[in-house]
Amino acid sequence: MADVAVLIVGFRNPADILNCLTGLSKAAIAPGFDVFICENGGQTAYERLARDLIDRGLCVAANDEPGPFDIGTSRLTDIEQLQLTARPSRVWIGCAAENLGYAGGINAWLAPLLKLSGWRGVWILNPDTKPEAHALTALVERAEAGGKGMVGSTIVDEDRPEHVRFRGGLRWQRLAPRSVPIGLGDHLGAPHDLLSIEDAMDSPSGASMYVTRACVEAIGLMDERYFLFFEDLDWGMRAKRFGLGYASASIVSHGRGTTTGSARTAAAIPKLTVYLQHRNGVHFVRRFFPWGLPARIAVSLLYAVRFLIRRAPGNFIAVIKGVLAGLKGEVGRPGWHRQQS
Repeated sequence: MADVAVLIVGFRNPADILNCLTGLSKAAIAPGFDVFICENGGQTAYERLARDLIDRGLCVAANDEPGPFDIGTSRLTDIEQLQLTARPSRVWIGCAAENLGYAGGINAWLAPLLKLSGWRGVWILNPDTKPEAHALTALVERAEAGGKGMVGSTIVDEDRPEHVRFRGGLRWQRLAPRSVPIGLGDHLGAPHDLLSIEDAMDSPSGASMYVTRACVEAIGLMDERYFLFFEDLDWGMRAKRFGLGYASASIVSHGRGTTTGSARTAAAIPKLTVYLQHRNGVHFVRRFFPWGLPARIAVSLLYAVRFLIRRAPGNFIAVIKGVLAGLKGEVGRPGWHRQQS
């Protein structure tokens, strides 16, 4: 095993993953890493991803030796072993038995990795990100120098790379319960106070988060009850006692929601995205700030009204249904979404 395991969850978006791996292939020599991809989109998407990585020259086949992963005891029905053309990093692609969601896709690789020795941390990356060459080096250095269990990057917009979306990650507003990106709108080169940012953080951004092995072993896997949204914030809250860090030199560009189907207009945002954001907001607040549940419901209702004002009645209904589902205790992949697949 390499020093770091890079974990990526895909869903029928090979172009995003190709772009992400292109960035990884140009990473600094140290630390060494291997890449583990969970394809949630089914057998056809899995086969296409492996084929595209080879056809584009980004990877070569690497089935020269048996791997340490047993399909019979995993949640993956098939595993393909490749290697980056530009560096000696293995790329393992796993086909999920079903759509496991984001946390489930991470855990499908993280659980078997915990049985193997040699690695010291995992780097969670969204597939629609592209890290700069020293992004991972900076994360590991901050974790080790600062004694941090989780470390976040500087996330910038792919189409506006001089503007910051996250400095490290998120803080949770207690009075108006919602997550707020730290540093949103800052110019990339603007001065910042590292310790103040780390004190304010409640979680690194799930777009790029480095987690030490010791932290993972202490707090456990991601919580799959969320399916999508809030699982990174939940994980970060559980890791706070091990220290949350910010590596400002870890620059990662992000494609603004291509993994979840987010959109720039209210009516175009998928129903599943809206539904789970508000259902899972209820779950998160109940777990960590139960006294704030009435305020969280009020925030969701304000979002619902805004959807009406912006002529998106379908998403107004999705907010209401999501809140009710959260109050009823629904977890995991929604049944109606499973039936539509």
